[in-house]
Amino acid sequence: MSMLYLCGAGNPEGVRLALNVNERQARWGRIALLDDDPTKHGQSILGVKIAGLFELLEREANRDDTVANLVARTTARRWSARERIERFGLSFAPLVHPNVDTFGVKLGTDAVVYQNAVLGPDAVVEEATVVFMGVAVGHGSRIGRCCVIGPGAVINARVRVGEGVYVGTNATVLPEVEVGAWSTIGAGTVVMRNVPAGATVMGVPAKVVLTLEDKLKMRRFEFIPPARRAEFARGAGVPPQPSRRGRSTDGQRRSDRSGDLRGDRRDQPISGSGTGTR
Repeated sequence: MSMLYLCGAGNPEGVRLALNVNERQARWGRIALLDDDPTKHGQSILGVKIAGLFELLEREANRDDTVANLVARTTARRWSARERIERFGLSFAPLVHPNVDTFGVKLGTDAVVYQNAVLGPDAVVEEATVVFMGVAVGHGSRIGRCCVIGPGAVINARVRVGEGVYVGTNATVLPEVEVGAWSTIGAGTVVMRNVPAGATVMGVPAKVVLTLEDKLKMRRFEFIPPARRAEFARGAGVPPQPSRRGRSTDGQRRSDRSGDLRGDRRDQPISGSGTGTR
């Protein structure tokens, strides 16, 4: 039988998910972990050995083996890890807990859905997105590529979530709201109006605590795709800056919708709590 490689050893919940899926479906003969931290190599998580670096995929993986990306600390790093994994040419494996009802739901090729998540009819979860434990996604909602939806979050009906969005634990997004790409919703936040692309919002109701321009200056977008960074920088009117990885650091466009949570940096403090932000 084929082998499943799990990339990222900092997510034991993902290891347990893969084991649960394999117990029910017997899809893989063996499961191994890969991680870029050499100090972890040789250790085991729930009986699954950390075999080496991601580059082991190039040397040892067979054509019929599959891979799953467990990196989920931030959506930018998740995207970066996925780009690296794609270069090795293996197929991605979807990981959906057996107790999740997916009837009438469209799932991307490598979506990851944990136990006790509820996905409404006609919901769409695009590729590379993670839906953690106890999340509710309402009917007709669409979650874009490479998002992370934290445990207990509620995405109500007909919500549109752009690519690369991070939704913190127990956050709530009300029906028909649009959440801009690469934005962050803090833990416990209640979102009642549209969220501008690239912003970080927190509180009840949600308020902008970091704008797109703030994040560009802080180089928060250096891991997202270069073409997307360039597009965002042009839209925000912010000149590109050299990044720590030798690439330009750009941002995302603000939304022009009158109902958006734009905020004003003069009267909205920058939060240092780190709760659900990145």
